[in-house]
Amino acid sequence: MQGDTHRYWGNNYGDLKEYWSAVEDYTRAIVLDPGYAEPYYCRGVLYWREIGNYYRAIQDLTRVMELDPGRAEAYLNRGLAYKLHKQPDKAVADLEQYLARGKDPFWREAASRQLAELRDEPDWETAGGDQAVPV
Repeated sequence: MQGDTHRYWGNNYGDLKEYWSAVEDYTRAIVLDPGYAEPYYCRGVLYWREIGNYYRAIQDLTRVMELDPGRAEAYLNRGLAYKLHKQPDKAVADLEQYLARGKDPFWREAASRQLAELRDEPDWETAGGDQAVPV
């Protein structure tokens, strides 16, 4: 996908314009084939990791799970997006799902560390809908 090239250059040069070009390319791929999970996955990861739009990342990664329920990496990435979006309960649930499904030892260890970090956080209280803030 051409979006991967834009993302590569965005990562190499810290160029936000390249990231947005990647988003546009992934979006074009989705329009051409809305049943293809890969561009949703790539765009979702890009949204949370490089752009910081956790809400959009969660939407895209949820769509990946609908299209390809066996794709364990979607749970890991959505869990991280939930964590950054201050929704720790949902983050824990997704990270646990990744650990139940994922096979890669490196990412399993990363998910375990994230879970431990979330469980060590102070109590969270829901405020303003889906947002959560520490109490």
